[in-house]
Amino acid sequence: MAKIKPKYIIGHWTAGNYEPNYTDMESYDLIITGTGLKIVGNHELDNNKSSTAGMNSITYNISCCGGLDRTPLTKVQCEAFFKAVAEKLKQFNLAVDKFYTHAEIGEMVSNGTITKLLPNNSYLKDNKGKIDLTKLPYELNGKTSGDFIRNKIQWYKEKGGRCRNNLKNVYKNIKF
Repeated sequence: MAKIKPKYIIGHWTAGNYEPNYTDMESYDLIITGTGLKIVGNHELDNNKSSTAGMNSITYNISCCGGLDRTPLTKVQCEAFFKAVAEKLKQFNLAVDKFYTHAEIGEMVSNGTITKLLPNNSYLKDNKGKIDLTKLPYELNGKTSGDFIRNKIQWYKEKGGRCRNNLKNVYKNIKF
């Protein structure tokens, strides 16, 4: 399978447990566990995955394990996610505005924005109604979850590898 050159990074949640299962490994390029561990999916950088309907040939898909009420996203996990997205944006030479949540893709399908970018794509409609990354363990202060995430990603992108102390502080403040 030919490797893709992503034009966008899409953020997801698995809506399952804090560890990936077989379907998660088949669906995403990179997966972040509940404890913040990064796991490369079985189809990294190929379009033989089912992450973002109609867009897998142009997207790199990163998912947090969990996301439902019984397995809410953790701060440690989210910080690892933000940092991983920042690293991938740098790797692929993409700006932060090339990151979207799966929920945002669904909204863009509903309002017709994305069909202008990808006309004649019959699979895009399957993204409608997605809610990935709409519940975060932070106060959003009036921002949408997508805007909040992009701000965090920008911070990590600018700070680079100097953000380890931030993750240590997050770990200290989390009760497991």
